[in-house]
Amino acid sequence: MQYRTLGRTGLHVSAVSMGTWKAFDVRGEQAIEHVGRLVTEALTCGVNLFDTAPMYGEAESVLGRVLQGRREGVIIATKVLASDRTSAQRLIEASFQKLQVEVIDLMQVHNMAAWRTVAPLLEEYKAAGRIRFLGITDYRTSMFPEMMTAMQTGIFDTIQIPYNIGEREAEHAILPLAQQCDMGVLIMTPLCPIFHRSQLLRVLQRHNLSFLEPYGVTTPGQALLAYLLAQSEDAVLLPATSRLERVQENTTAGEIAALPQQAIAQLEAFF
Repeated sequence: MQYRTLGRTGLHVSAVSMGTWKAFDVRGEQAIEHVGRLVTEALTCGVNLFDTAPMYGEAESVLGRVLQGRREGVIIATKVLASDRTSAQRLIEASFQKLQVEVIDLMQVHNMAAWRTVAPLLEEYKAAGRIRFLGITDYRTSMFPEMMTAMQTGIFDTIQIPYNIGEREAEHAILPLAQQCDMGVLIMTPLCPIFHRSQLLRVLQRHNLSFLEPYGVTTPGQALLAYLLAQSEDAVLLPATSRLERVQENTTAGEIAALPQQAIAQLEAFF
């Protein structure tokens, strides 16, 4: 697994990490045990960052439970979505309890919700040592201008944005600004646009990808991940899956040397 420095946080993070949306929102012992196996496989493959949120249903609680006894070296990123300071504080305190931690590594403003109102509270938590780093997220490319405003305040250490081979708006301004501000970059939706889950995979399934085999890429999913890793030397990818075999498939992409420009151009031509 490659490890990348998450901007000015200094955190060394697995290039392919793990999201928890839907996959970790489960109930019942059997389902939770399955998530435990997903996490075990991910840790074995070198994953050291898990991204979650209160808005992901039971995901925070399930992640906190399955990480018990193996928390050392694991980085937890979660989020807060609130319209006022009181609600934000209540949600943040609940995240500590659900995750069963005293310190949260990365707290992100979810979907830029009331970020100006919530930011002072987050700074207080950071100053007190209860939260190590602060970030912002949004799945809407239409929010990039507002996100850039927040990035330039210097308050936030990371951004989390949509970016994949079919959705490349981030390349124009967001990624250059993140590099300029020395901010860590987390990529949501690396395998598909958020509301079109199989769209990109279906495109690649219609094409011969044998030209990628010399680089260790053997599946369409790995091709999509390897493409993004080659496009940015700093970005950390957050694919989410509930399938055990997909964990190894996804993380193997984090072991691949950067694809050459010719291979990147061939992939782009398919879209």
